[in-house]
Amino acid sequence: MFSNPFPNAFGLDIGDLSIKLVQLENRSFGLRRANYRVVDTRSINLPPGLIVNGEIEKPEEVRKRIIYLLNKKINKKIIKSPWVVASLPESKSFIKLIKTDLSPDNLLPEDIRDMAKKHIPYDNEEDYYIEWQIMPNLDNSKKTRILIGAIPKKIADIYTYLLESVGLGVIALEIEALAIARSMITANKEYTNEARIILDLGATRSSLIVFDQDIIQFSTSIPFSGEIITTALSQELHISHEEAEKIKISQGLGYKRRSNRAWHIMSKMTDDLVTSIKNVINFYYSYFPDNNRVTHITMCGGGSNLNKLPEILSKKLGIECRPGRSWKNLNSKKPIKMSQSESLSYSTAIGLALRAADNPFLTHDTI
Repeated sequence: MFSNPFPNAFGLDIGDLSIKLVQLENRSFGLRRANYRVVDTRSINLPPGLIVNGEIEKPEEVRKRIIYLLNKKINKKIIKSPWVVASLPESKSFIKLIKTDLSPDNLLPEDIRDMAKKHIPYDNEEDYYIEWQIMPNLDNSKKTRILIGAIPKKIADIYTYLLESVGLGVIALEIEALAIARSMITANKEYTNEARIILDLGATRSSLIVFDQDIIQFSTSIPFSGEIITTALSQELHISHEEAEKIKISQGLGYKRRSNRAWHIMSKMTDDLVTSIKNVINFYYSYFPDNNRVTHITMCGGGSNLNKLPEILSKKLGIECRPGRSWKNLNSKKPIKMSQSESLSYSTAIGLALRAADNPFLTHDTI
């Protein structure tokens, strides 16, 4: 195995309301399985309006906070490494697995771009960065699998400019779904005849990622998030945002008396979430050939800590649904000083850090 040409590189998850950083040390060399040590974890909250639905509205304000995050002394340390793997917003990106009868040896870039046009919802190809990766073939399959990703150039360019403006060298900008899958799907485990869904419930946006046949099949955004719940409670109950947030965190869906107005509001939103998940599953079964049945839904993101939500989703969907373990692919022998509930909001940053700690050019699931 080659050494990492970018020593001490870290992962940086840039969200609408927070920025999270994870730095890992790769101790895998010479060992039979991957092993990583947590070097640093840190985060900073962003006031609303700086980044809206993944679009950086006030880059200078975001820039100041990234500088503060990097230079803040935590355990007497600052982040000195200039190398970063950062996320691109799920709501602005597109990722899908496509298949073709052409063999990899006979595929030209023009062929893949032509195929991408049939799957990627864009008006002008020139406005997008389009990347792809030829994936390992399945047993006895004659189809070539191609993982395609796309992002508007204006989004990718402003993220690159922002990071470079604070002195960071951008190793890669990665579609968020890939980073989440890297942390939430158990590495080197064979999921035979079963598909998994990752349900990422974030502060301002959420997504569903369908994982089957050892790769992401596609991802999609859904209208459910922690802020949407808080805002609905605030407006319907005529209370402040802070009071609504306290109700959401303390009670969730765990009310003993279901006549409570807050429970009815959150229950209605949960039913809408269930409908969204069912629609995605039905879409996958209808339009993706050779699919496997979804047997498990792994939850991550801060919203997955909502009281009683996993139990209610499991019952209504008839599919086991529970929060995942964000640190499981580190195989670290030392205890990690972060609670299970807090680590779920670091899932993207952990996935980015795993790529940063490896030789980023040797990974097979990145585009």
